[in-house]
Amino acid sequence: MLPRGPFPIPFHGMLLLLLAAFLLGGCGAAPKVETTGARPISRTESAAEFRINLRLSNPGSEDIPLERFEYALTVDGIGRFQGRWAALATIPPGDSIDLEIPAAISIPADIAQRVDLEAPVAWRIEGGVRYQSSGLFGRILFDVGIRRPTQPFAGSGTFTLDRSASSANPAQPGIESEDRSPASSD
Repeated sequence: MLPRGPFPIPFHGMLLLLLAAFLLGGCGAAPKVETTGARPISRTESAAEFRINLRLSNPGSEDIPLERFEYALTVDGIGRFQGRWAALATIPPGDSIDLEIPAAISIPADIAQRVDLEAPVAWRIEGGVRYQSSGLFGRILFDVGIRRPTQPFAGSGTFTLDRSASSANPAQPGIESEDRSPASSD
């Protein structure tokens, strides 16, 4: 037992206080994520490629390094994409950045029966972005894999798939335009 002095805190209590300070020192501002839209960008006979637009903001006073996105894009009547994308970006303090993340979905052979090609098609995205907390302790905890926070986001809207006259297969849609209906993060 340690001798008691002006601070009667046992050694184990001191270790717990230091551990709590260490863990809390890794906390910082989380990025704010807004889904600003999605659009189809290309297609083949068997798949379509999409881009999801995000705006990420840093309300804090230190940089927020982003690691990766994990997300799922669902397009009504067509299918679902689930995957990861390396963020490899940093949000400066008090600033915002715009990023695009990709998705590709196989086109079903019976797309013309599943989807009204004259009407807007609904899409929904749900996911999260993993980021590194600010401060020295935040970086250390992130690097050793103890604390890797993730900020969730979601969004939805519509875009139009057009049955292109130049398409080799009239049952396969082309891509026309987007009707955006953005949704914010949680």
